[in-house]
Amino acid sequence: MLILSMVGEAQATTPTLTSSFSNSYSLTDLGSVQQIPPAYGGLTFQPGDSNTLLISGSADTPDAGIYSLKVTRNSDNHITGFGIPSLFAKAPGLGSGGIDAGLVYSPSADVLFYTSYDDNSVGQIKSGNSGPDRRIDLNSLGIASSTGALNFVPEGFAGAGRLKITSYTENTFYDTTITPDGSGTYNISAPSKSIKLDGGLDGFIYVKAGNPGFSQDSLLMSEYDNTSVAAYTLDANGDPIPGTRQDFIKELGYHSPTSLTGVAGATLDPLTGDFLFSAYFEDSPSGSRIFEVRSLKNPISVLEPNVAVASLAFLGFVLLSRNKRKNPLEKKHSYNRI
Repeated sequence: MLILSMVGEAQATTPTLTSSFSNSYSLTDLGSVQQIPPAYGGLTFQPGDSNTLLISGSADTPDAGIYSLKVTRNSDNHITGFGIPSLFAKAPGLGSGGIDAGLVYSPSADVLFYTSYDDNSVGQIKSGNSGPDRRIDLNSLGIASSTGALNFVPEGFAGAGRLKITSYTENTFYDTTITPDGSGTYNISAPSKSIKLDGGLDGFIYVKAGNPGFSQDSLLMSEYDNTSVAAYTLDANGDPIPGTRQDFIKELGYHSPTSLTGVAGATLDPLTGDFLFSAYFEDSPSGSRIFEVRSLKNPISVLEPNVAVASLAFLGFVLLSRNKRKNPLEKKHSYNRI
């Protein structure tokens, strides 16, 4: 059964879970956070605090920032709303651009990583600081411009602890690792493997086998250009297998001559395992939406490397979207984000 509750403004399209998953999950519109400037990018929870969410605003611009806000929950601990945000840290790119769809803590929870578009870089913010302590040009590592998102493979999955980075523009999924640099931040190794996918790759999360609709360890990928979320089975390295793609959510945004929306960031709710996603409407802060997907059956727990809590219930993701491209009538992979 699909439960879809729309809050606030009507939308041009109605996001839907596909038939393979609609009997196992529900989809609810949680509305928007008015005080966070559009467009949204990546998001994650504070380590050890399942009620504090970090969300990026003014994505893909030099004015980009990461905002901290409390979540409100119902008696079943599902998120039902958001508190007043405050600026947590600035998240600019290297000379241009700013935080995009990737926002995640290192496996040791000591450094906050973020991807930056369209300068193709990764920023790192040490605990307690309010801006990047180090920024790495991904072009120097052979990662195609420009990046979309990044995440670390959780414990319990093949490839646990490895860093995965997506190139939004080239639809490539990269496998790499990190090592301490002696200054409290990390070096990123050149990729040892890359996989070609499709759809405008942005944020992604990992799904444990045994959850409804997932017979094998899997990955959920937000596809900005396709306005979809896709499910992939994982290989022995924690990477998606291209031939296993199936739609998970459709119509998460829309393209028209005057407006464009799509999905971006992804994260897990560490308390319930619900996943969340949002859609950004061009030039309309109130049109930015955050959605919640709940399992209608008991989820399998997953311990995310970037959230220091005793246990994470499986699926929870937030897929955030924002204004990226001027002309939605152009070929998908030639859109310019703004």
